[in-house]
Amino acid sequence: MKKRFTFKCWNCNRKFSLFMEITEQQTLTVFCPFCDSECLVNLKPYPPKKVVLRGEGEAEQGTVERELPEVLPTQKSAATDETVHE
Repeated sequence: MKKRFTFKCWNCNRKFSLFMEITEQQTLTVFCPFCDSECLVNLKPYPPKKVVLRGEGEAEQGTVERELPEVLPTQKSAATDETVHE
Protein backbone atom coordinates (compact mmCIF):
# COMPACT_ATOMS: atom_id res chain seq x y z
CA MET A 1 0.00 0.00 0.00
CA LYS A 2 1.35 3.42 -0.94
CA LYS A 3 1.95 5.96 1.82
CA ARG A 4 3.72 9.30 2.17
CA PHE A 5 7.19 8.99 3.73
CA THR A 6 9.51 11.80 4.80
CA PHE A 7 13.26 11.57 4.20
CA LYS A 8 16.23 13.72 5.25
CA CYS A 9 18.87 14.16 2.56
CA TRP A 10 22.40 13.23 3.61
CA ASN A 11 23.86 15.95 1.37
CA CYS A 12 21.78 19.10 1.87
CA ASN A 13 20.05 18.07 5.15
CA ARG A 14 16.66 19.15 3.80
CA LYS A 15 13.54 17.08 4.39
CA PHE A 16 11.39 15.89 1.51
CA SER A 17 8.47 13.53 1.20
CA LEU A 18 7.54 10.95 -1.40
CA PHE A 19 4.34 8.99 -1.94
CA MET A 20 5.49 5.40 -2.44
CA GLU A 21 5.21 1.80 -1.36
CA ILE A 22 7.92 0.24 0.79
CA THR A 23 7.93 -3.52 0.41
CA GLU A 24 10.19 -6.11 2.01
CA GLN A 25 13.45 -4.79 0.49
CA GLN A 26 16.38 -4.06 2.85
CA THR A 27 17.51 -0.85 1.15
CA LEU A 28 15.75 1.85 -0.77
CA THR A 29 17.16 4.40 -3.22
CA VAL A 30 15.50 7.80 -3.53
CA PHE A 31 16.58 11.09 -5.09
CA CYS A 32 16.53 14.42 -3.27
CA PRO A 33 14.38 16.92 -5.20
CA PHE A 34 16.44 19.86 -3.87
CA CYS A 35 20.05 18.86 -4.61
CA ASP A 36 19.38 15.83 -6.88
CA SER A 37 21.58 13.58 -4.72
CA GLU A 38 21.10 9.84 -4.77
CA CYS A 39 20.08 8.84 -1.24
CA LEU A 40 20.27 5.35 0.21
CA VAL A 41 17.79 4.41 2.94
CA ASN A 42 18.77 1.45 5.12
CA LEU A 43 15.62 -0.37 6.22
CA LYS A 44 17.40 -3.16 8.15
CA PRO A 45 16.92 -1.44 11.56
CA TYR A 46 13.16 -1.50 10.93
CA PRO A 47 12.27 -5.17 10.37
CA PRO A 48 8.88 -5.96 8.84
CA LYS A 49 6.18 -7.28 11.14
CA LYS A 50 3.22 -9.31 9.93
CA VAL A 51 -0.15 -7.85 10.85
CA VAL A 52 -3.08 -10.26 10.70
CA LEU A 53 -6.47 -8.86 9.83
CA ARG A 54 -9.45 -10.95 10.80
CA GLY A 55 -12.78 -10.39 9.18
CA GLU A 56 -16.10 -12.08 8.73
CA GLY A 57 -14.70 -14.48 6.14
CA GLU A 58 -12.94 -17.72 6.99
CA ALA A 59 -9.55 -16.70 5.60
CA GLU A 60 -7.20 -14.42 7.50
CA GLN A 61 -5.55 -11.65 5.55
CA GLY A 62 -2.03 -10.67 6.47
CA THR A 63 -0.03 -7.60 5.62
CA VAL A 64 3.59 -6.75 6.31
CA GLU A 65 4.26 -3.38 7.94
CA ARG A 66 7.30 -1.66 9.40
CA GLU A 67 7.47 0.69 12.35
CA LEU A 68 9.34 3.56 10.70
CA PRO A 69 10.45 6.84 12.26
CA GLU A 70 8.68 10.04 11.28
CA VAL A 71 11.72 11.11 9.21
CA LEU A 72 13.85 8.43 7.57
CA PRO A 73 17.58 9.23 7.54
CA THR A 74 19.51 8.71 4.31
CA GLN A 75 23.16 8.11 3.52
CA LYS A 76 25.46 8.53 0.57
CA SER A 77 24.98 5.88 -2.08
CA ALA A 78 27.93 3.74 -3.15
CA ALA A 79 27.34 4.93 -6.73
CA THR A 80 27.91 8.50 -5.55
CA ASP A 81 31.38 7.55 -4.27
CA GLU A 82 32.53 6.36 -7.69
CA THR A 83 34.64 8.84 -9.59
CA VAL A 84 35.19 8.87 -13.33
CA HIS A 85 38.84 8.66 -14.44
CA GLU A 86 39.76 9.48 -18.03
